[in-house]
Amino acid sequence: MIKVGLIPNIEKDKDLAVTKRLARHLLDKGCIPQLPEKIAELAGLDMYARKEHEIYEHTDFIISLGGDGTLLGVGRRASQFNTPILGVNLGTLGFLTAEEKNRAEYAIDKVLMGDYKKEKRMMLETSISTDEGRIDGITALNDICISRGLLYKILEFNVFVNDEYVDTLRADGVIICTPTGSTAYNLSAGGPVLKADAQIIAITPIAPHTLTSRSIVVSADDVVTVEVNPREDTAFTISADGQESWSLTGKKVVQIRRARVYTTIMKTNPQNFYDVLRHKLSR
Repeated sequence: MIKVGLIPNIEKDKDLAVTKRLARHLLDKGCIPQLPEKIAELAGLDMYARKEHEIYEHTDFIISLGGDGTLLGVGRRASQFNTPILGVNLGTLGFLTAEEKNRAEYAIDKVLMGDYKKEKRMMLETSISTDEGRIDGITALNDICISRGLLYKILEFNVFVNDEYVDTLRADGVIICTPTGSTAYNLSAGGPVLKADAQIIAITPIAPHTLTSRSIVVSADDVVTVEVNPREDTAFTISADGQESWSLTGKKVVQIRRARVYTTIMKTNPQNFYDVLRHKLSR
């Protein structure tokens, strides 16, 4: 029998009405819903409770219920097991969560009939060199962001691509993003929109203090290295998808490259990339 994970954002599905509705639909279709233990208890579906890692590792696909932020978190975990994700939008914009909640059952039925396509979304893998050693295993579907702390002190970055010096930036931060992440923080910072299946990476300064600083687009096979040179002991933050972060001080070296894993997204909606872009950004 088909096992389907249900991972809801309880802030967006506060009474778990959508979660319970889709669980019933899956049961009607002969599938076995799998819910995180806390969610299963709250929804009164204790018999379908599973450890979260079991859901990511042992289901046929996962339904992410929320917005793009929810799917980003699910995507980072699911990528380790190559488990595909069907994103159901309970939020507002929803670039990744293309299926609307009122059509969720229809989308599930199409997946069960095999009438869908899979999109493999490139991810980034990051390591940070510190005085105490290296921080490895950081992955991101959208972006890696290096930004100043709470104090209003700009940062200085030396940027290298494949160990070749590119430029020194003085800015509030810098965003290194995938095509998927190009419509997120990168877009707000004035960076370029990249087609979702392109194999490229964008480097975009945040509020640069020079008129000539612009985004740079490089190949997905390139390795981006950022040397952070903060003034004195000014704190700065490195974040992955805006959800996992590290607060650091002192000179640090951050290396970003294409990850070995992908986030696999299931799409039943025939809209192409430009249709979605036009529709979402015209709201």
